[in-house]
Amino acid sequence: MSFLARWLGWQKPNPRAGLRPHREIELDAGFDDAYDRVLSAIDRVLGAHVSIDDRRSGFIEAAFGLVNNERLRCTFEAVTPARTSVRVEAFFPAGATVRETSLAVETLAGALEGKDA
Repeated sequence: MSFLARWLGWQKPNPRAGLRPHREIELDAGFDDAYDRVLSAIDRVLGAHVSIDDRRSGFIEAAFGLVNNERLRCTFEAVTPARTSVRVEAFFPAGATVRETSLAVETLAGALEGKDA
């Protein structure tokens, strides 16, 4: 019966279902300054290639050198004119096992918080 229940989706979902490794950071900087800081940190700390740089919509996507490797997405939201919230999230290729943590997310978040600058 448990196979049938799982197949029909009657069991409780996994509490981690749909969650990707991410961090929410608030920076004491306006939107443009925060955006520039994240772009700089992606290049300086991670050495990643910025594949999407859309300042108008507040979105950055960075990829690493290997095909089908982890990617980072950063989204920005102005909290006040002098504070900006940044969400750093890891994305993995389809079919890959999503890990609970991401070294790239933690490294970038640490650099932005001044821990690993």
